[in-house]
Amino acid sequence: MRRHDGPAHGNCLVQRNTDRLPSVNPALAFLLAARRSEIRALEQLRATGDLVRGMSEWVHRLQHERGASNLFLGSRGQRFATERLQCVDDSKALEEAMRARHFQPGADPGATFGGMRLLSRIAQMLHAVDSLPRLRKRVAQRALTPEQATRCYSECIAAMLAVVFEAADTAADPGVSRALVALFNLMQGKELAGQERAAGTAAFAAAQFDAATQQRLAHLVEAQERCFQIFQEFAQPGLQAIWAGLLAGSETRELQALRQLLRDGHRQAG
Repeated sequence: MRRHDGPAHGNCLVQRNTDRLPSVNPALAFLLAARRSEIRALEQLRATGDLVRGMSEWVHRLQHERGASNLFLGSRGQRFATERLQCVDDSKALEEAMRARHFQPGADPGATFGGMRLLSRIAQMLHAVDSLPRLRKRVAQRALTPEQATRCYSECIAAMLAVVFEAADTAADPGVSRALVALFNLMQGKELAGQERAAGTAAFAAAQFDAATQQRLAHLVEAQERCFQIFQEFAQPGLQAIWAGLLAGSETRELQALRQLLRDGHRQAG
C-alpha cells in the first residue's frame, strides 16, 4: 500500500505545482504573435528586395548576351564571337552568385519569400534558366537563326520579369510597392526596346519592311510607351527628372529618326 500511496502523493504535488504556473495574458500572446509576424514580413521583404536587385542585373546581362548572340548568328559566326563569349561568362558568373545567395538546395523558400504566386514564379524562372546551357550550345553551333535565338532568350527574360512583377504585387509596404512597380515597368520597357532594336536591325539587314514587320514594331513602341508612362507615375521625383532629361536628349531624337527610316523604308518598299 505504501508503494502505491507514494507515487499518488507525488502526482498530487505535481498537479498542485502545475496549477500554480502563471497563465499568459491572451492579449499579450496575440501582441507577441503580431510582432513576430511583422518581423517575419520585414525579413521576407528584405529578401525579396535583394532578389529583385539581383534579378535586374541578371536580366541586363542576358540582354547583352542576346544581342551579341544575334550579331554572331547574323554574321554567320564571322563577328562578335569573342564578345559573345564574354557576355556568356558574365551571365554565368551572375547566375552562380544568384543561385548561391537565393536558391540554395535544402533551404526553405517559403520562409524566405512570401506568397504562393511569387514562389511559383521563381520556380518557373529557374526552370527557364535551366535551358540556357543548351541554348548557348546551339548558338555556338549556329544551329539557330537570329530570330529563333531572340525568341528563346526573350522567353527566359520574360520569366525573370514575371518574378519582379509578383514581387511588386505582393509587397506589403506601400513605398516599397511603388518603387517595385516603377522598377518593373522600367525593366519591361527596356526589354521591349531591346526587342524593337532586334526587329529593326533584322529589317534593315534584310531590307524587309513589310506590313507584318511594321505592325510588330508599332506594337513594341506602343507597349514601351505604356510601360515608361507607368514608370513615371510611380517613380520618385528625382527619377522622374532624370527621365525627363533623357527624353529631351539627343539620343531620343536619334531613336525617332531611326524609327522614321523604318517607316520610310516600308513606304518605299510598297
